[in-house]
Amino acid sequence: MQLNPKQEEAKNKIEWPLLIIAWAWSWKTATLTARVEYMIRDKWISAQNIMMVTFTNKAATEMRERVARVLWVEKPRSIYAAWNFPLIGTFHSIWIYILKDVLSKYSSEELQIWLKKDFVIYDEQDKLSVLKNILKNRLNLDEKEFPARQIAFYISNAKNSLITAKWYEKEVDSTIKEVVYKAYLEYEKDLISNNAIDFDDILIKTYAVLRISRILESYQEKYKYLMVDEYQDTNLVQYEIVKLLATKYKNLAVVWDDSQSIYSWRWADMRNIINFKKDYNDALIIKLEQNYRSTKKIIAWANAVIAKNNSGIKKELWTENDEWTHIQYIEAPDDKTEASIITQIIKEKEGNYIDNLILYRTNAQSRKIEESLLMANIPYRVIGWMKFYDRAEIKDLLAYLRVIHNPNDTVSMKRIINTPTRKIWAKSIEVMDNYKENFYLTYPQIMENIDEIEELNSWARWAIKAFNELFEDLVKSSHTKLVSELIIEIVRVTKYDEYITSGLWQEEKDSKLENIDELVNVATQYNGMEARESLALFLEEISLITDMETKDERSDYVTLMTIHTSKWLEQKRVFLTWLEEWLFPSFRSISEVAALEEERRLMYVAMTRAREELYISRASERFNFWDYVRNPESRFIKEIPKDHIENYDLWNFANKGNSYFSSNKLSWNSEWFSGFNNSFWNETFSKPKIKLANNDLSQFALWDRVNHPKFWNGIITWLSWELATIAFTWKWAIKMNIKIAPIRKV
Repeated sequence: MQLNPKQEEAKNKIEWPLLIIAWAWSWKTATLTARVEYMIRDKWISAQNIMMVTFTNKAATEMRERVARVLWVEKPRSIYAAWNFPLIGTFHSIWIYILKDVLSKYSSEELQIWLKKDFVIYDEQDKLSVLKNILKNRLNLDEKEFPARQIAFYISNAKNSLITAKWYEKEVDSTIKEVVYKAYLEYEKDLISNNAIDFDDILIKTYAVLRISRILESYQEKYKYLMVDEYQDTNLVQYEIVKLLATKYKNLAVVWDDSQSIYSWRWADMRNIINFKKDYNDALIIKLEQNYRSTKKIIAWANAVIAKNNSGIKKELWTENDEWTHIQYIEAPDDKTEASIITQIIKEKEGNYIDNLILYRTNAQSRKIEESLLMANIPYRVIGWMKFYDRAEIKDLLAYLRVIHNPNDTVSMKRIINTPTRKIWAKSIEVMDNYKENFYLTYPQIMENIDEIEELNSWARWAIKAFNELFEDLVKSSHTKLVSELIIEIVRVTKYDEYITSGLWQEEKDSKLENIDELVNVATQYNGMEARESLALFLEEISLITDMETKDERSDYVTLMTIHTSKWLEQKRVFLTWLEEWLFPSFRSISEVAALEEERRLMYVAMTRAREELYISRASERFNFWDYVRNPESRFIKEIPKDHIENYDLWNFANKGNSYFSSNKLSWNSEWFSGFNNSFWNETFSKPKIKLANNDLSQFALWDRVNHPKFWNGIITWLSWELATIAFTWKWAIKMNIKIAPIRKV
């Protein structure tokens, strides 16, 4: 690939710190790949001395594939098999790699992190399960008053600020923080007892071991050349770890795009660029400002919007791509019309459904668009909704694997001990918990000596003993069976397939069984490895998988997702919806400068996902919480140069058979539509409120046109005081109590 002069300069700067300011689609990955090739082929630097870090598994996989191609070698299947190949991975995967490497050479007592090599990683649900137990059974607190999710947030925030449980006492200045302090202490005890870590601990533990001088020196010598992508998304701990590794040789190249810094809620810290310039005051700064994907119109608009931010590095993104006309602005009278217009455009466009990407601010905003696509029989996929690995059958089978891998994993043991049902009830588990707490025993130790526990009756002891025998057999199998075979074995001996499908309709049964089959399919990627190694690596990789990587690429469909999820994507045609004040930007960000600027960066990210066509849309009225809400036009639309926007022709939409009453062969006359349309252009805002409608019955008469948020538009064909029959366009006539029905006259 031919690099431009700025990319060439970045490629050749190998020694000393380098800050690459790279904006949307500026070939930053290609530039980093070229740097690696130049280091190895021209500078004779050993591949094993190079580390490349990024944020997503998708990006890391792409980097490995590109580097493998330019070096003419086979891509390693994992970072554990990357002999004579650069260490390329996500922050979490590389830090796990370092942790395991260190734990294989030093004892946990020497390191003072109280962690053994066969540790397990708790996901968010596991974390919440542990905290719920602590709050209820140890701190005797009502979870409604102190929700586990809220406590988990405080603990995660503390860890990402490098505040330990012990030191959190200094943070206590309220009742909630007092509870957090106590729960944090107990939570850490449980993690140590179960030889487990959560995602925050992956960073914390790595930082702790790298602060030991002899360990740090060995990794500084091993990885003399560091590259970090998406540096603007680093938090305090990630920044400090990279700083430790780079301190000796300072051969650090980071890629920074402040315009795409949209993860402050994940503790990404924009101040890290200030710290970088302070820590590496002689760093070379190179700006990659040429965009190789979007058209000039999109780039001009993106520049105009992001220029309104006062913070950040000033730049001028540009492109040589002249194709395309104007941005299409859909200003719909209501949210249902907005969705219908988008659906019609998708149906009329040439090409595949996969060319279309629909973006919105929050997951909840997809519903109307989904309904419209369904009615038009257009296939679609919502990314970031129900994750594959969050489904009950998958969580259960993974819990079996995790407790087989690490018998001290109490959370997973509790999930499976009575799954499928074995008549090991909550009382029996409570008795076992008491022994665990009071005598510092593990579940396997308790189960091995279950006959000694007199608090349990004979039936309970028999059930636990039977489960323990099954569990021990599975542990033995794990030493000879690959992880894919082990999953099949678990399903067979526990009759899990019968359990999970009992009482379901056939379609639901098929769905459950297909999910299990898919898990086995994923596990077959680890065939050919030593049995226990396949199990350990499978569990580790599963912990790092994101929902983006479970996306099905086999069919043609429209993609729906939040803007946050879309950051690493591009698409030919993009629809950016819900562009109204209080919604985007969100009402929480309006009064705070930093938050508003992040919302504007989010807008910038959304705009630059489009390669050729960009549609922006708003609805003058939305139905929300049993009330109609009218919000002003988003300030971000007003920041677009007017000569870059073309209003979508609503009359064109109406004249193509999209009349409210087309099914009844009634036309949408222009005079009526004009009045209907203008009535919605009232720039007022009403906060959502939960209530039943209390309509004035005197406003309704026979043959009135009305609007309903679910059934859309109709005509009153029969009326008797509160009761009315309404003939809706897409439904049969429906009888309603119009006093409390969410309808309004149009």
